[in-house]
Amino acid sequence: MPEHCHLLIWPSDAADPSQIMQRLKERTAKVVLQNLDQNREPPWCATMLKRLGLPASVHHHAHYRVGQRRFYDMNIWSEKKRLEKLYYLHNNPVKRKQVAEPGDWPWSSWRFYHLRDCSVLSMDSMP
Repeated sequence: MPEHCHLLIWPSDAADPSQIMQRLKERTAKVVLQNLDQNREPPWCATMLKRLGLPASVHHHAHYRVGQRRFYDMNIWSEKKRLEKLYYLHNNPVKRKQVAEPGDWPWSSWRFYHLRDCSVLSMDSMP
């Protein structure tokens, strides 16, 4: 989605969901900020960079905030619930009127699950 994302992850013993999200958010923020900083010519890039800036009153080591501070997790314990959530993720862009069909959203796992297409988004199958 333009302003948020949903992830269905299967954490390992080596990394819990909090660690996964922290690393993902850090890497994503660095790429977003680097691209906005290096492409200030289009007005929307400069505007977006300014919107992401933290006010001087925020006592934090960072100067920008790209994502929300926290995330909301949910433990999924059954195959039925996993499929329900996967259906929700795939149909969210349709419900939000971003696309007409789930497979039209380029950043969706729909193409992987239904067509085995990894050309845009590569991932592992859920165990």
